Amino acid sequence: MKKLSRIASVVAMASIVGWLGLLWPSGAAAGGMTGGDCADCHVMHASQSGDDSLPTHAFLLTSSCLGCHSGDNNAGGTSTPLVLTASGAPKSLAGGDFRYINSGGDAYGHNTRELGNPEGIIANATPPGWEAGFAAHGQVGDGGGWGLSKLSCSGVWGCHGLHTAAEVNGSHHNNLNRGADGQATGEDGVPGKGYRFLNGIKGWEDDVYEYNVFNTPANGAHNIYYGEVRTADTASNTQTISYFCAECHGIFHGGAGTDGVSNTSFATPWVRHPVDIVMPTTAGTEYEHYTTYRVDTPIGSSDVTDNTMDLTTATDRIVMCLSCHRAHASPYPSSLRWDPTLIRSGEHNTNGCFACHSHKDGVVGG
Repeated sequence: MKKLSRIASVVAMASIVGWLGLLWPSGAAAGGMTGGDCADCHVMHASQSGDDSLPTHAFLLTSSCLGCHSGDNNAGGTSTPLVLTASGAPKSLAGGDFRYINSGGDAYGHNTRELGNPEGIIANATPPGWEAGFAAHGQVGDGGGWGLSKLSCSGVWGCHGLHTAAEVNGSHHNNLNRGADGQATGEDGVPGKGYRFLNGIKGWEDDVYEYNVFNTPANGAHNIYYGEVRTADTASNTQTISYFCAECHGIFHGGAGTDGVSNTSFATPWVRHPVDIVMPTTAGTEYEHYTTYRVDTPIGSSDVTDNTMDLTTATDRIVMCLSCHRAHASPYPSSLRWDPTLIRSGEHNTNGCFACHSHKDGVVGG
C-alpha cells in the first residue's frame, strides 16, 4: 500500500510539473518569458508566501502590475521594465516614469489607480479628447461610465491587454512567437503579440526598452513605432501607435475638423497637431533638418519588420502622438518630452518643437 501511495505521489507531482511547464515553456523566443521559476510570479495559495489572508490577485499572481514594475532601472536590470521609481533620480525607459505623477499630479501623465492617488478618478468626465468610434480592438471604457471608474494599467479602463477583460491575461506567456526578433505583429485578440502588450498594435521593440539610449547614450538602439501615411482624416489603419492613443483621445487624431473619426477636412491650416502623417523631406522646408533619428523627438515608420529607418523616405518620417508625449509620464506638463516654456520663437534651439520645425526658431537653415 505504501509503495502504491508513493507511486501515486510521483505521478501527481509529474502532472503538476507538466502543467506548470505549459505556463512557462522552456526555450522561449526573444521578447518572451525566457526562463525562471513559476513561483517568481505565481503562488498556489496565499499562505505559501507567508500571508494568511485569501489570495488578492487574479491569475494566481503574487503582486500587482506596479508590484513587479517598480524599482530602479540599471544596466543589468532591464529584463523587467521598471516604470515607477520609488526614490532618487529616475532612470526612465522609453515610456517615462510614473514617479512624475506622484510628485506633480495629473498634468504630468497617466494617473492610474494602481498609483493609489485620489486624482486617479476621472470624475464625471471623459479623457481629454474623448471620441467614441475608435473601437477596432474594443475601445477603452466603451459604453460610458468614466465618471465612476479609474484609469488602470490594463483591462477595460486601461491600456495593456484586452479592453474586455479586467486585467492582462496570459500576455506574458503568449508573446513567445511574435514573429521576427523584436517585431510585434499586432494580431487582434492576442495582446502578447501586440506592441508592449497593446492589443492589435504593431511595432519593433528594443529589447532593453531604450534604457541604453537614455542612460548610456553610446548605444543608439531604439524602438520603431508603427505609423501610416494618411491622406485623409479617417483612421484607416487601426494598428498604429497613434490609433491606439486615439482609443481614449480620438479627437486629437483628427485634422482640421472637429470629428476625429469621419471628417474629410484634412489639410492646413491645422487646428491641432496632425498624427499619422508624413513630415516632408523637401529641401528648403522647415522640416529638412530632421535627418538623424532622435529618441527625444521620435518619428514612426510604416515598416516595422526590422529596426532600421531611412529618414530620406516618406514612410520612415511619420509624425505620431509619441513624437511629443511620453506614454506613462514625464517631468513636464501633459507628459511632454520637453519643457514647453523653453521653446521660444526667435531663439536658436534644436530641441522640442524645433527638432522638426527647424526654421521656426528664427534661424533659417537650422
